[in-house]
Amino acid sequence: MKKSANLIYKIFSILSIICMLWAIETTLVAPRIGKIFSIYRAEHSYKIIILLNIFCFVFSGIIICATKFFMSKKDKRKDISNKQAYFILLLELCLYSLLTILLIKFIGFVNPVDDTRITLEYLNKLEQGKQFGFDYMYSNPQNLLLMYVFMGLRVLFGSNYFVVIVFFILLHCLTIFFTFLSLKNINLSNKVSLLVIQILFFALQITLHVPVAYTDVFSLFFISISLFSFSNYLTKKNINNEGFINRKPFIYLILTSFFAAVGFLSKGTVLIFVIAISCYLFFSEKKIRKFLSMFPLLFLFLINLGWNEFIQQERIFQDGNYGQPNTHYIMMGLNNTPIPEKLSSQQKYGWIVGAYNSDDQAFSWDLFLKQKLPKKDVQKKQLSVAFQRWNKMSLREKMSALNTKVAVTWSSGDLKSSFEWELGVDKTKNRLHYFTDNITGTILYCWMMVIQYIVYIGIILSTMKYFNNKNSIVFFCNIFITGYFCFLLIWESSPRYAMGIFIPAIVMIGLYINNRKIDNS
Repeated sequence: MKKSANLIYKIFSILSIICMLWAIETTLVAPRIGKIFSIYRAEHSYKIIILLNIFCFVFSGIIICATKFFMSKKDKRKDISNKQAYFILLLELCLYSLLTILLIKFIGFVNPVDDTRITLEYLNKLEQGKQFGFDYMYSNPQNLLLMYVFMGLRVLFGSNYFVVIVFFILLHCLTIFFTFLSLKNINLSNKVSLLVIQILFFALQITLHVPVAYTDVFSLFFISISLFSFSNYLTKKNINNEGFINRKPFIYLILTSFFAAVGFLSKGTVLIFVIAISCYLFFSEKKIRKFLSMFPLLFLFLINLGWNEFIQQERIFQDGNYGQPNTHYIMMGLNNTPIPEKLSSQQKYGWIVGAYNSDDQAFSWDLFLKQKLPKKDVQKKQLSVAFQRWNKMSLREKMSALNTKVAVTWSSGDLKSSFEWELGVDKTKNRLHYFTDNITGTILYCWMMVIQYIVYIGIILSTMKYFNNKNSIVFFCNIFITGYFCFLLIWESSPRYAMGIFIPAIVMIGLYINNRKIDNS
């Protein structure tokens, strides 16, 4: 049993390394050019972008190795106290909040964009007592939790969009705080915990997503608080001779399952996080304790069931058939394939596979909203299109399409943030040019790419460090990262999705830099 558990651990370790190497490869060899990847990239040739990415990759490696070496010397000294650590963290959070607000005001971000704007428009309808028709929200009910959060903010503070921005800044501060607590839970020193959490403070690409106030930042909060609870479970569980779990760790597992399930309501891709928790428990627990692996799935079922019942009671939809089939995203994940052979170099690097496509969306809405076909029939037609797209490609074309799809999601350190800001700034009075200028634009672009590389490289190095020395946190994080990466191979592509691995990656980086002896069980 122990041998099989170690084998599974090493399989996920290898897969995680392969996934991150693939992500890095696309940034160095096949970075996508276009505004959704960075408005800076849209202004410069692929040759310049590749050269900058190579520089950022090398610089990121130097930063991680130098930090590891520096902490190996410094960690031998006396650690700072908990009071000092929390004081520094709270001071940084206050400063971060203030600087984020000043950045928003300075650049001129004032308007909600994309799905956030649409969600607010539907909130206006709801407040006017109108029932939703067969349209966007009927098709995309995954934004309902976000809509009700917006409703609560309006009731308490009014309808000014700046209130939403401030709320999401505070929410992201909580994300940082719970990630810091997770680092402390796994017995990292206060010095290492404070050092590693700086990645989130300096992750400009995430900070730029905060005022966008969409489900990406929202879901990061639930991942962070769920990981905090799970790290408590992993470090505090204690089994008596009969093999039963003690009460306190059991409560932490319940909290883990609860927050992960609510996270799924905030963003559907958190489903992979829930499944990763269940898989870890099944692979790691022994005998009767394997039944604990059902807890996350049970909570997911119950909370989803309760949420759907609540929506039915609200009667905001005309019937109970809302929610377009998820096969739509599988179909859309194969759009723009096969990639044409005769493309210029600039066209080749600008080619996008699997991203949002208005024609695919119109096709699905015609089936689901206009023809009102049963979901099973819609699924069959969408899967039929997906299989046709896949089967008409040769093996070489399939590999090229998958590599391009990975590049769409993982090759941008910007994570679509500057493009969102281009949509959200005051059109007549803004300073968006700082993101594209030769000096400031290059600095900001490299800043975000360095952070992205630190995340990717950190996952690889942490996995290598604990490859022959099984660590429970690394095991869980690698299950999630591998599952998430593979899931996005068949799903819709978007640079925003790469944000999903940041919280587990930061915990793994902390374990890599750490030199203190910890319990790896």
